[in-house]
Amino acid sequence: MGGVVWQLGLQLCIAAALLFGGGRGRELPGSLSCLNNYVTTLSCMWVTAEPAGDGPFHLHFTNLWSKGHNASCKLTATGSMQNQYHCTIHLASQILETDGYRVSLQGNFLGRNHTYLAFPEYNPRKNIKLDPPLNIQSNTTASKCQIWWSVGNVPWYLAEILQYELQYKESSMSWEVAWNKTLPSSLPQVEIEATELHGGIAYAARLRCKVSENENSYHSQWSEWSQTTVFQGAGTKNVVFILFNFFSRPCLKKKKKKDTQ
Repeated sequence: MGGVVWQLGLQLCIAAALLFGGGRGRELPGSLSCLNNYVTTLSCMWVTAEPAGDGPFHLHFTNLWSKGHNASCKLTATGSMQNQYHCTIHLASQILETDGYRVSLQGNFLGRNHTYLAFPEYNPRKNIKLDPPLNIQSNTTASKCQIWWSVGNVPWYLAEILQYELQYKESSMSWEVAWNKTLPSSLPQVEIEATELHGGIAYAARLRCKVSENENSYHSQWSEWSQTTVFQGAGTKNVVFILFNFFSRPCLKKKKKKDTQ
């Protein structure tokens, strides 16, 4: 009998702790994802299956290794989607290799204040979405089109292991029918051979980047697409056509003269 009473008392204590302890220990409602550009920006999206209440809702990032390097942001509804919330944090200092955060979600859930532990240890290295490449420029010669760009404030050790995807199309076409190339090098430059372009046609190109999938220490999503650069294909096909006509004319004349004899 005493054992049953003790177990009942323990269950009541746990229930009271969950009820009056701000919801700590409860499972986070919905799903939360936080991506960072590995510089100073964190962007989080919280999606709930059911309305969570009027809020307000806040995310708190507590740095596990650097005291005082904490941050918070207020989640706001995304447009007309009442079950989707978003917030962006601009950290005071650049993200480091050793950084890790405890992430909690606090707010007024249907009239009750709760705090949920979202991530016991959020690792920035495993949740990267870089800013898109910058300053896209191009130059066309008779044999190729050269395109180059920069990657902003990405740390040098990360810039050396990036991979890029190039997308280019005729300016009059949509991006849905563009050509895509995953570039073999982490160098911020690429060349398109003139034979791949139509002479006299205007083209647009853009790029995106992420950390190479061969790197186990990091996990990255593709960045958004960069702004475009516009260039014109060299008239290589027209040159070939003119040269063909030029060298074929004597042969045609000789053949015609032979036929008349």
